[in-house]
Amino acid sequence: MPTGNSDGAVQIGEWIVNPSRDTISKGTETQKLEPRTMRLLMCLANSGGEVISVDRLLTEVWTGVVVGSASVYQAVSQLRKLLGDVDPNPTYIVNVPRKGYRLIAPVRKVQASSEIAAVAETPVAETRVAEPPPAISPAQANKHKTLFIVVGVVLIALLAAGALFWTKSTGGRLAGVAERLVVLPFIDMTVEKADQSFCDGLTEELSNWLAQIPTLHVVARTSAFAFRGQNEDARKIGKALDTNHILEGSMRRSGDHMRVTVQLIDARSGYHLWSENFDRPVEDAIKMQEDISRSVADTLRVRLTSEAERQLVARRTQDPQAYQLYLLARYYAQQVTKESTDRAIGLFQQMLAADPNFVPGYTELAYARMNQGYFHNLPVAQVSEQVEPLIASALRLDDRMSAAYAVRGALRVAQSRAKEAFDDLQRAISLNANDMGAFAELGRMRLADGQPREALKYYQRAAALDPLNFTLRQQLCKAFGDLAQYEAAADSCERARILKPGTAAAADGFVWLAESRGQIDEALRWNTKSLSPEPHDNFDGYWTRATLFLSLGMAAPARKAVELGRSVTKNDVDADTALVRVAYREGGSDSLRRYLATSRLDQSPAAYVLFELAYARMLLGEAPAAKELIARALVAPDRQPGFAEDPWSARAVTPLFTSYRIDLAAVDIILGDQLSAQRELGAVLTMLNAMIAAGIERHGTYELRAQVYALKGQGDDAMRDLSKAAQLGWRRAWWALHEPYFASLRPRSDFQDLITRVNQSNDRLAAGIETD
Repeated sequence: MPTGNSDGAVQIGEWIVNPSRDTISKGTETQKLEPRTMRLLMCLANSGGEVISVDRLLTEVWTGVVVGSASVYQAVSQLRKLLGDVDPNPTYIVNVPRKGYRLIAPVRKVQASSEIAAVAETPVAETRVAEPPPAISPAQANKHKTLFIVVGVVLIALLAAGALFWTKSTGGRLAGVAERLVVLPFIDMTVEKADQSFCDGLTEELSNWLAQIPTLHVVARTSAFAFRGQNEDARKIGKALDTNHILEGSMRRSGDHMRVTVQLIDARSGYHLWSENFDRPVEDAIKMQEDISRSVADTLRVRLTSEAERQLVARRTQDPQAYQLYLLARYYAQQVTKESTDRAIGLFQQMLAADPNFVPGYTELAYARMNQGYFHNLPVAQVSEQVEPLIASALRLDDRMSAAYAVRGALRVAQSRAKEAFDDLQRAISLNANDMGAFAELGRMRLADGQPREALKYYQRAAALDPLNFTLRQQLCKAFGDLAQYEAAADSCERARILKPGTAAAADGFVWLAESRGQIDEALRWNTKSLSPEPHDNFDGYWTRATLFLSLGMAAPARKAVELGRSVTKNDVDADTALVRVAYREGGSDSLRRYLATSRLDQSPAAYVLFELAYARMLLGEAPAAKELIARALVAPDRQPGFAEDPWSARAVTPLFTSYRIDLAAVDIILGDQLSAQRELGAVLTMLNAMIAAGIERHGTYELRAQVYALKGQGDDAMRDLSKAAQLGWRRAWWALHEPYFASLRPRSDFQDLITRVNQSNDRLAAGIETD
């Protein structure tokens, strides 16, 4: 099959197709295609008229994306419309029953550049053709109960090892920043390689010095250190990190002296712009870093503002030994393990004892203390007692230190003081436009608050500073998924998977992305992959598997998943809790009642167990018991603020722990307390309306709002939202017939028709799922 000229341009029927521009043109008409639509067209064009199977199209066109055959059907249908192939007798693409698709239009090379010149000059319409979702699609997920302090470097310093990575989008690039720089890890030139920790600390601190220059975009540590020891061409590194300059260096220490060689490289051409050797006493490390920073600024013709000058001065210490302790502590803090964090804290404390006026020491120790709280599972109040004085000391010494506001913002998030957290984090990025951690924390706040568009804005800024950060890619996948932007979500999940191939966390993102589109079979396949790397890690993956089966009403494989998880994780409490819904699906109220009588779950003090038991008692119509269990759950010592109540829970990526208020309202209705029920429903409805207005398009969220409307007696509104949920991928038809939320809808014919359609779709899907 001819592949066209150097740009790949070919003529297909009456259309000139230019894959490099993703355009098809005919006469004066030009249309812009989505890249995946273009790949579909070229896959058919390169087949030489042969039939291409659906499986082959999924492999070649949807590589790395979790979709099913429905996506192929819809994509081909849309491509036909774009080509004008809408007559009963097709002229471009034919469907060969049970085999696939074949391109029947003639395909020829576009021989000369002049032949496509007119096409290239034709204006392209601004509106891009969007790829449609499958017939039944959306929702994604958080873990059911694992809430903890994830701040600062814990959130964003998961080191992405490995390969060169592509940067397709600069949507988060900092406005007005022309010069972009990455500081690669300095090389320890000593024979024993005993000074690598000092080299790493030197590298990180030099990045921090340069980051004080507001007109310079400095790539964050995670991405910079991904290239340690890879000896890649500078131009490839520049492309992977979307940066135009690279600073690299080496250090050799001998006694009390060190020799540092530094060179600045143009990442576009690979040419050296500046290099210099610094032979200094070790005690001059601070002065040397300032000299390097100023030399880089001069070479790039970047102006040092008065604020940047002030920030550079603030990073000086008068005690050389204290600074060496600081660099070593930074090295250990960035390892982000329990042991390394504890060691870093000891070194930071020694450093501050030697120089109590060195402001960065306080902010770095504050971050380390917060990470220690995470690793040691300390209460937020205890962590706050240690961290608050450190932040106060930093701000007393320098009230314009951006890192102090960033770490205080992270602490306020942990304390559930959202308004103060937001103000502090905004202050941090106003003082330092290179503070990737602050951007990431702002993104996490907005995502948890049900504002995915705002979250996306901050995450994209963070990703522009740290393009190889695994965690950021995962969070971007969630934000895009909330907005039902599935192709972008899949792209972010795929980037995360490439950064950490073969890990459970990477596969888990695809689990919920598939579920969000109603593709339970694909979700189960990814769940199998997520369990493979770490089958003995924790029960969450097995609970997820059971939940996926239950969404289709498949009780037997759900029980099998729970019992397998019990056997490998030895987690009886979670397994017993997961069996509540399994028992109900197996035999209704009688089965559930027998199970609860033998489980002893009511003795648990855990909030998530008590909320699930309240749900079970509600199913049984035991309203007083359900209400008492909810009351116990709300005051349980382990309950995090907002759990089973806030927008993050109401994203409803699983049906578990979404909104205790809806269950409480259903119980109040049984008890005849309409006033209390309406009060609870009104609070939930206000939150859900705000989430949907903010762009959330998840079937679970629409199901929740349908439940609220049904309990309020607004049947038409409930049906509208439940129908929307079904369009997005909702599968829980069996549960809608048996949970009390939709009792008022069951006499309606439109409700029964919807349930029938979803059940039929579920049956077809279940028939093809391997349950072994």
